[in-house]
Amino acid sequence: MVNGKQLETSEKIKQGLVFAVAKLIQILPLIGLTMLHSGHTAASYMPYILFYTALKTGLLFVNSLGHVQNSFKITSISMLLAAGALFVLAISPWLYLTDIAAFILGASASVIMPTYEGVYYHERVVWKWHLMGTEIKTLLAFSLVTVGLLTIASHFSYRFVFIVIMLFVLIGFVGMQRFEPFVKQLDESVFVAQTKSLNNLELFVWATAMAFALRYLRLFEARFVWLLITVAVIGLVALVLRVIITRGTKTKMPGWLLIAALINGAFETFLMLYIFVAIQNQGLMIGAYVTYGAGMILAQVIRKSVQGRFSKLSDLKVQLLGFVVGAWLMITPHLILLGILLISFFGSANSILLNHRAYYTGVTTPAQTLIVKYRNTYLGSILMQFILIIGMMLLARAQQGNMSTVITQISITTAMSPATHQLIHWVGLMSVGFLTVIAGLAGRYLPGMDENPLA
Repeated sequence: MVNGKQLETSEKIKQGLVFAVAKLIQILPLIGLTMLHSGHTAASYMPYILFYTALKTGLLFVNSLGHVQNSFKITSISMLLAAGALFVLAISPWLYLTDIAAFILGASASVIMPTYEGVYYHERVVWKWHLMGTEIKTLLAFSLVTVGLLTIASHFSYRFVFIVIMLFVLIGFVGMQRFEPFVKQLDESVFVAQTKSLNNLELFVWATAMAFALRYLRLFEARFVWLLITVAVIGLVALVLRVIITRGTKTKMPGWLLIAALINGAFETFLMLYIFVAIQNQGLMIGAYVTYGAGMILAQVIRKSVQGRFSKLSDLKVQLLGFVVGAWLMITPHLILLGILLISFFGSANSILLNHRAYYTGVTTPAQTLIVKYRNTYLGSILMQFILIIGMMLLARAQQGNMSTVITQISITTAMSPATHQLIHWVGLMSVGFLTVIAGLAGRYLPGMDENPLA
């Protein structure tokens, strides 16, 4: 197949299948994991906690192994690991094995989307194509069929949910293995030689400890968790100071790109936290996750036409504005799903804009620059979790509330007290206010950026 030639229909279908897996693998498992816990115990919630922990830090581990060169191989390995973990979740009667599988699934999902972006852009600069027509229809049809099967399966058992998601991943994996040989980069190694990073490995350790502690703290208040957070904060601060002293504060990647990625991660984390904290109805929670996935898919189809209506603003500023509007809608009664849709839509659009800009920085391999961008998004997510959780704790203490009672009411399906409702309301207002200020400053001082076509 030569440069510029149109993809055949079979190739387009494969692209749509794999794109669906890459875009939804981080969302769909939450449906099964939400069903998995059977009581307000740490053991029953542990798979959910570990999945979400690894989802935010798995990519950091890959980043520590070196600069990624062959993203196709890493994506393939991650898909197989995800499918295996889903199979274990579907059949395992042992909690400890379920915990390990949930962590592996989260780590795999953390890697699949960023590394598949490397595969996708590697194709685009050769074939000069982008998602249209058949690819979008396949993506939507495959996603809708999967969601329909998940809806049916959820009425029976979480085990059937995991089986459906496993088949979803395997179909995408098989489709990707049938890509053209040049896409597989058969003559290229997985990592660039001599680029392993002990700093990134240490960052993975501290960030994983922090993400686990924060997620655990959202469900259960325990003394060891506060100790773990303290140790993680000390470790992260020491790492940052050591890097600044030895290397300075300048980075090879553009500063505006890293800041925008952090903001993207912060808004999407606010979305996820608010879903879990504010929604007590399981059906509505599943609907919220589905809406989030729908926003991601819609951004692939209509983002340019939507952003084009704001001709006086750059794409980056439109996205920041969409984040802010979506966040305020989320904390408005009866408009939470609309807010989720907006944040998901503009978050995905922002990711595409940053991906296009990152791909040609020339700092290292294109696949590695994409991973660095996603790494910053995940770090922004962890930072936002820290701010929100600590803010909630301090506000509860200031109101002389019983934090253990608040956490219990948030974590299980039970009637919240008026005091807890008020606490969530104030935390939501404070969080959205903070995010609005940060997005406003970014819109004021970051350069105006539009999505550039890949050449």
